[in-house]
Amino acid sequence: MSQNPMKTLGITGAVAMVGLNITVLAFFVLWLIADSAAIGRMESESSIDPGQMLPNSELLWLAAHGSVLMVVVLDVLAVAWLVKAKGVPQHAASMELNVD
Repeated sequence: MSQNPMKTLGITGAVAMVGLNITVLAFFVLWLIADSAAIGRMESESSIDPGQMLPNSELLWLAAHGSVLMVVVLDVLAVAWLVKAKGVPQHAASMELNVD
């Protein structure tokens, strides 16, 4: 194990975030494929058969889009936290102000 536990925790967190992103996007793509196929089966040339739709299609739509939205929000918060944690050192910021 590394000497710096915060570095190990950061690497573990980054791997978990990447895994979460991949999992949510895979769920979204699989849902999109299944929903498109169900709509294609439902809309035949002669009529529309609502029985061919996915069960609970509205809830699945909300779950798929909500999960993607939450992952995007989590990614933005992680990047904001990382920028804040690795921000510009105070002495460098004060030197830029004194240049004028």
